[in-house]
Amino acid sequence: MNDFFVRTYTKTAATMRRKFCSWKRIKIISFFVLFVLINFMVTLLFTASRRNVSNGTATLNGHNNNYNSSSKWLQNGDIAKYISIEVLSSRDRVRICVDDATVIDYSGLSNSRGMHVVVLNQRTGMVMAQRVFDTYMEDESLIGFLHRVSTGRIMIFAIKDEASFHLTNKGRHALQMHTGGSSTNSNRGGSGSTAGGSLWLSELGWRDMWAMVAKHQNDNPEADRGSISRVGGHVYGESYSHNSGLVPQYNIKNAASLSSWGTDVMLRVQVPLDVNHSQNNQNDEWCDSWITAASEDSKDDGDLADSDSIIDDDIAIESQLARRRRFCSRIEGYGDVCSCVQPVPLDFHPLPIPDSNIEQVPVVIIAGNRADYLYRTLKSVLNARGVQRHMVTVHVDGYYDEPVEVARLLGVRAVQHMPAVGDLVNDDGIDGGHISGGSSSALRRRRVTQHYKSALTNTFSVLFPQAEYAIVLEDDLEVSVDFFSFFSQTLPLLTAADESIDGGGGGGGGGGGGSGSGSGSLYCVSAWNDQGYEHTASRPDVLYRVDWMPGLGWMLTRSLYKDQLESEWPTVEKPWDWDMWMRTNKVQRGRQCVVPEVSRTYHFGSSRAVNVNPYFQHSYFGRHAFYNYNNAAVNEINIGSNSGGTGGEYDYGGGLIRFKDIDKMTQATYLKWMEHRIVTEGQLLDHSKWPCRKKQLSAKIRSSKSSDNSGYVGDKVYQQAEEEFYTIEEMMNNDHTIKSKKLFILYIKMEDPINGYKDAASTAWTPLAKCLGIWDLDIRGHYKGMWRLYLRQEDSNNQAESSNADEEGVTVYGKTGTELFIIGCPFSYFCKFKPSNVTVVWYSINGIGEDDDGEDDVL
Repeated sequence: MNDFFVRTYTKTAATMRRKFCSWKRIKIISFFVLFVLINFMVTLLFTASRRNVSNGTATLNGHNNNYNSSSKWLQNGDIAKYISIEVLSSRDRVRICVDDATVIDYSGLSNSRGMHVVVLNQRTGMVMAQRVFDTYMEDESLIGFLHRVSTGRIMIFAIKDEASFHLTNKGRHALQMHTGGSSTNSNRGGSGSTAGGSLWLSELGWRDMWAMVAKHQNDNPEADRGSISRVGGHVYGESYSHNSGLVPQYNIKNAASLSSWGTDVMLRVQVPLDVNHSQNNQNDEWCDSWITAASEDSKDDGDLADSDSIIDDDIAIESQLARRRRFCSRIEGYGDVCSCVQPVPLDFHPLPIPDSNIEQVPVVIIAGNRADYLYRTLKSVLNARGVQRHMVTVHVDGYYDEPVEVARLLGVRAVQHMPAVGDLVNDDGIDGGHISGGSSSALRRRRVTQHYKSALTNTFSVLFPQAEYAIVLEDDLEVSVDFFSFFSQTLPLLTAADESIDGGGGGGGGGGGGSGSGSGSLYCVSAWNDQGYEHTASRPDVLYRVDWMPGLGWMLTRSLYKDQLESEWPTVEKPWDWDMWMRTNKVQRGRQCVVPEVSRTYHFGSSRAVNVNPYFQHSYFGRHAFYNYNNAAVNEINIGSNSGGTGGEYDYGGGLIRFKDIDKMTQATYLKWMEHRIVTEGQLLDHSKWPCRKKQLSAKIRSSKSSDNSGYVGDKVYQQAEEEFYTIEEMMNNDHTIKSKKLFILYIKMEDPINGYKDAASTAWTPLAKCLGIWDLDIRGHYKGMWRLYLRQEDSNNQAESSNADEEGVTVYGKTGTELFIIGCPFSYFCKFKPSNVTVVWYSINGIGEDDDGEDDVL
């Protein structure tokens, strides 16, 4: 029985094994056949999809639009030779992903508005540049960037919130020409575009959403606008959504709705990588011209030869050729840096300055994620006479690669700091930092403030522990050719034993008590004159003392920082701007700064800043006088009007200026000097009328100005003045006997702002500053309540031409001029010199005001 059972079981098991193996073979064969069928179907679908992408098919508002394609797809079907790009454009978010990796992702209504641009390497798909252009304000930066990107790069464009308001025809044309379009804009109503380029760019309007991926072309598109083959760009895909909230109006094309945007746009495309590229294409291969440029540059004498060397025993400077090749294989958007035709030099050899006092003074450059700005700043610094490259350090706030690569390109040390606050990711808080909540602008201010402290502490305690001084710059400042000469000549003032003769308060705007730790009565030396505009400053050899700490290129002592500022610096929880904190009475303690009449720095940053936008830059910084004596390396990228003080009569060799009256810049001597000048040289202007009138604009200026002269910075509105200052001759009250005078005095009504008069400036100073076309947002740039201005006088034989000042309606004068002292009473120390029979002038909207004597005075 048991044997039978065993045999039966054995036989049954063998039969079952044979049947199972047979079924297994059938199953395997079935799976194999199914796999082949699935693979065949996937291949067909993928090929069809690829053909669609090759033809540039993109869905736009439910319509298919075919782009004429001149690119050829690879024949072997290798999927690794394509990259997938996904772009989101919407009211409150922009996101760009490449092969499922997020490149940018910004959300929030007030964060990163405008046109976002990402540049990819066409061979590897690597991100080479990313920018955001607030074309609600201006498009010049966008146009310049497009011109600097190399041919063949993959360009990704996406709008967040709004980007059309000031996207001019020139800007739209540049976008078309650099992405395969012609001078004739495409028509959105057609089924395709014979000219290539964007189909929807010409229709882009207020708060429309738009995304595009294209191949960039930069072979002089202006040379032959009508030739499509000449341009050679290509659009891979484009998506657009119209803002349906725009309504027709009687006298304008459309009226903007404050509550409507185009619907969200999502664009997905596959882009072929250029693996069969020409070996002669620039930027990714060696260029013979790079070797030639490096060879010619190494013949010059300078602080660095074109070979490996060590700076401070810890920084290796690579050869110019190696630095250029490394940079150009990683970073894009720097134009001639990576040109194979005429590459710009990377090493500079400015002449030294005689009797230099600053060879051991470190230069601290405060930088963020604005590498293109940093490049411009560093070029001007390294071209300035007397620069010591090994003393320059770029302090980058955050772990950003591009600023470090720019510093490395130019052979400068870079230090990355971990942000004390963190990166902003939306309007509700920050990611990875110590602080959350609050507005995004307040968080940015805190972050910048902590970055300054980190940079200064690192400078004095780690990098240069023996340094007694430091020069501080920011990454949006250009410096003059004599920048270091200015600081060399003024450095001894910081160590002069001149104790403060007054503790501040009224008549000086100081406040606090006593002098500061280790700095006497002098707080700093600054290269920036807050009130030094083109029409109020033209003598590059003149120095002032001022009660306000200007910043924007300044020098301080080790003792000031280590003995006072470092320990008192605001903690991360406090929403201070670092510069406004340094200007408080408690911190500044009545000390003053020395500045030049004509600034030695020029502020060019108009975007990606905490407190500045393009309108603000144009109105308050663009017309500043700047000494730019034949600085070719700076002028080639010159932005704004910064031509003040270039008179050859001041030059005594290579653009250096010998400043006058440096010995009079100490506290006691300067005060006595100003008193003496008021008494012996001063001539009163006519105080019977308000010194401003309606602007006398030319017909050309009137026709070009819009009806709205206001601009916005944050949540504030700034209105351009409708008045202008009378000429000095008109203020002489027809007394021609005083025409030979060179110093005039105007007394205005002004209370002491330190003693609780918050509106002290509004009675006279603010409206007067507006009509003068100078800084009018607060009370700055004075010395003990007195402003010094040098007004250019009209020269009929040599009328100045074409400047930003003329565009603003400010009278432009020749090189001759007269000095004007504006004294605020009773605020100023110098009010004691006002004659008793002279009535201070003040502003009234009705034209009549009442003085302290209770009588009516016509203004």
